[in-house]
Amino acid sequence: MGRKGKTATTETAPRPPHLFKRFVAYYGPHRKLFALDMLAALFIAAIGMVYPVVTNRMLNDLIPERKYRAVVIAGIIVLTLYLIRMLLRYFVQYYGHMIGVGMQEQMRSDLFAHLQKLPFRFFDDHETGKIMTRLTSDLFDVSELAHHGPENLFISGIMIIGSFVYLSTINITLTLIIFVCAPILAVVAGICRKKMRDAFAERRKTTAMINASIESSVTGIRVTKAFNNSAAEQAKFEETNSQFREACRKSYRAMAVFHSSTSFITDAFNVVILIAGGLFLYAGKISFGDYSTFIVSVNLFISPITTLIGFMEQY
Repeated sequence: MGRKGKTATTETAPRPPHLFKRFVAYYGPHRKLFALDMLAALFIAAIGMVYPVVTNRMLNDLIPERKYRAVVIAGIIVLTLYLIRMLLRYFVQYYGHMIGVGMQEQMRSDLFAHLQKLPFRFFDDHETGKIMTRLTSDLFDVSELAHHGPENLFISGIMIIGSFVYLSTINITLTLIIFVCAPILAVVAGICRKKMRDAFAERRKTTAMINASIESSVTGIRVTKAFNNSAAEQAKFEETNSQFREACRKSYRAMAVFHSSTSFITDAFNVVILIAGGLFLYAGKISFGDYSTFIVSVNLFISPITTLIGFMEQY
């Protein structure tokens, strides 16, 4: 009878919620602060659009028409906006990180509560150092993603859309050329990211191993000294330490390939615009003021792409 009841319970037990839904749920207690954080990020992105707009106005109107008073006023307005952006960035950096810390605290509490319910067999099969790594450094990485992830995606999305609209008002053909090149960067980043993900996963495993080795050695130091077993413990630790070093080497090599490859593509964007814009200028399809503004403003597109690349690395 008890066996049947157990079977029925197993069959009717609800499936655990999806991992992403569980992760998002931790934003709940911080939703008001999170909304303010996203609002501040929106204003930061909007202010970032001001400088190229003012540059375009100066090069095409204010300077040629010798409106020097307007030039000074425009500069003061931009400086004021940059001061506001400084305060917004402070808010995002401080309170955004505090959101991550709050989520990390709750995750750690839930994980600790879960550990209390696990059978003795689990602790026999898993070293204490590895469990501690899950509760500390691993959760720190998760909280950093919780803070920077939504912020970077939000700002980058706004900046990419905004830069496309603005650059199109300067010259639609040049804008399409630069946006057509974007999928190349996405493909390169995607290929490199997979290798980097695997390398960093291996490094996290060795980090847990070295923590477990240290924990085991420290807690058993009396036994080690009593049996004069220090040499064996040192040899065991050095082996784990070497594995960690090798895992770090692989992860940093993958990171180097990722950064150098994606940076080359973004640098190539500038070369493409330099050549294409120069040809357009020679053919009379764009004015010198618009060409200069486009060269300055193309960073509106490249900067959020770089941010997304950083997000991919963190993810």
